[in-house]
Order: sequence, then structure tokens, then C-alpha cells
Amino acid sequence: MTTLVTQILSSTETLIPFLLTMTSCVCIMITILRIPSTSRRQKAFSTCSSHLDVVTIFYGTIIIVYVMPKNSTLRELSKVFSIFYTILAPLANPHIYSPRNREVKEALRKVCS
Repeated sequence: MTTLVTQILSSTETLIPFLLTMTSCVCIMITILRIPSTSRRQKAFSTCSSHLDVVTIFYGTIIIVYVMPKNSTLRELSKVFSIFYTILAPLANPHIYSPRNREVKEALRKVCS
């Protein structure tokens, strides 16, 4: 009984935010497709796809760790997947978004020169 309750709670607490995030991404994609300029549309898709990568890593690993049925293989892999959503996803955000910032690009050029 406890396992069933845990399974239901972990499913709702991970799948509902994931579905809301994916709904938001779909709305953003629809808006991007309405942009008349090809270069602006490409730039928007580039930014959005990077965000989608991080969201997929974060929610994908959380769903595997908390929602998937527990067996001996997944129990061992859960430790590895936990690293993905606790360390990799937050660590990836600055690397994805910072190089897009002009000020960061200029600072990197000065450091490298």
C-alpha cells in the first residue's frame, strides 16, 4: 500500500510539472513558427532547443528515478541518474545561456586575447 501511494504521489509531482513545461514549450514553438524572419526564427529555435535539452535531462532522469518501477538494475542506475538532475542540469544552464549574452562573449574574447 505504501509503495502504491508513493508511486502515485511521485508520478503526479513529476509528470504534472513536466507536462506543464512541455505545454509551455509547444506554445513557444508555435509562436516562433509565426516569426516572419528566417534568421530570427532560427535564433529563437536555437535558444529554445538548448532549454529543451536541459528540461529533458532534468525531467527525464527524475521520471526514471522516481516514477519507473524499482528493480535491481534501476536501483543501481538511480544513483547515476540522480547526479544528472542534481548536478548536470544546473551546471549546464550557465554554459548554455551565458555564451549567448554579448557581454559574456566580449569578456571571453578579452580573456582569451
